[in-house]
Amino acid sequence: MVSPDRSSGAGLLLQTLEGPIRYALLDWALDSGVFGFCESHVAADLLAQRMELPVGPLSLALRALVAAGFMEADESGFRTAPDILPFVKTGSPCNMIETLRMMAGTRHAGLGQFGALVAGKASGSGARLFDEAHWDAHHRSLAGFHRAVATEATMPCLTGLPEWAQARTLLDIGPGSSALAARLLEARPDLRITLFDLPPVAERIRAEAGSLPLDILPGNYNQTLPGGQFDIIWCSMSLYFHDKGLPALIFRLSERLAPGGVMVSFHEALSDHRSAPSEHVLGRLLPALRQGDVSFADGEIADAMAGAGLVRPSSQLLSTAFGRFRLDAARKEI
Repeated sequence: MVSPDRSSGAGLLLQTLEGPIRYALLDWALDSGVFGFCESHVAADLLAQRMELPVGPLSLALRALVAAGFMEADESGFRTAPDILPFVKTGSPCNMIETLRMMAGTRHAGLGQFGALVAGKASGSGARLFDEAHWDAHHRSLAGFHRAVATEATMPCLTGLPEWAQARTLLDIGPGSSALAARLLEARPDLRITLFDLPPVAERIRAEAGSLPLDILPGNYNQTLPGGQFDIIWCSMSLYFHDKGLPALIFRLSERLAPGGVMVSFHEALSDHRSAPSEHVLGRLLPALRQGDVSFADGEIADAMAGAGLVRPSSQLLSTAFGRFRLDAARKEI
């Protein structure tokens, strides 16, 4: 007998009930360290001894982790799924545990007030979206996100540019960490890279970057921008905080482009009346209810680039582990 489709109708409604259970499983697994105990297959009874837990309830949790896709099972026992392990293993350069905690805290904050937020009866908190204190406090988790998945996704966005080989200078607006810059320098040791971020974050980046030959400048792009001109200006998930509108910010950034230089944006592109992609609409729902919706619509950044006089535009839709994004690039006339 063929099962009804679970992606629509009653099936979709019933499947949604699993969401909190999946997160509770992941939360427990991260807290308990079970992923590390199961780097290779281990029997449930032996694992129960190591973790000092009763075997019956533990076995139920392990089977649920398998059902959720976080673990695998065979006749010899249970093991962490190989594609999950690098991101949950202590000491791994791709460890995302702190990042997952931070993202869950941000995305889930206010769930208990959901109805009140929709009704406008619960007040938001913090500055518009996030402030300096937020990014200062979450620098480590953001850097972990960059090392684990973001740099791998964004590196080709720059190295694939027609201008890449000839570029001499690059300005990264709101990088959050030095992870991408370090990778870019491996490919182009001669490239002069300037990282521009909020003052407390810039200080953390400077400490993190060590001896890397980077220019790290503190500032707020609503108030000032680094002097000089740049062959590439890179803006990745960083343009949300404009105080005079996106077109005004893009225009100011374009003034820092050298003739023939290229501005590159890596941001979400909401479509279908701002109801897709689901990972951005749902993932950002609580922050949007609390502090305002700042996500960009499809084509919004490209339009601002054109309005700033940038030419020869190109765009591409990209799928990443952390969602679907639009890559926009436009050039300054020579």
